[in-house]
Amino acid sequence: MSRSQQLVDRSKFLIENARFMTLATSDPCGAWAATVNYVPLREPLRLLWYSLRRVRHSRNIESGSRVSGSVFLTGLPVAAVYYDRNFPDEGVRRQWRLPLDEFQGASPRRFYMIIIDASWLIDIDQWLIEKNDQRVAVHPPALSAEPVEGAAPS
Repeated sequence: MSRSQQLVDRSKFLIENARFMTLATSDPCGAWAATVNYVPLREPLRLLWYSLRRVRHSRNIESGSRVSGSVFLTGLPVAAVYYDRNFPDEGVRRQWRLPLDEFQGASPRRFYMIIIDASWLIDIDQWLIEKNDQRVAVHPPALSAEPVEGAAPS
């Protein structure tokens, strides 16, 4: 398997299994970061989450702030898609699902979605040789293909 394909497979595994990202936005007061729980969507690759409209990162997004994020694994495993992907068990999903009107009109919450236009991974191969923390780019269209199910990251 080529190095490029290994990076794509690692990225797919991370995006499919992480479920949390640190979301970075900015406003006139400076940069802001918040952790959000997301689900991945494909074709094109997007990350979907919801937040209260009044929180700083939501206000920043609504004002047109550019968004950046860092996806990370914690060891933990549009609305219907979000809950179905996040809570596969119907009983658990019923406990967590909020009413749809919580996300409409003047309600306090909104779903947000980002389309990934750039992606980087820690370059583990170089780290093993040089012990330097470097990043390597992974081409986003390659990430839009089907996820790697059950594969361990390379």
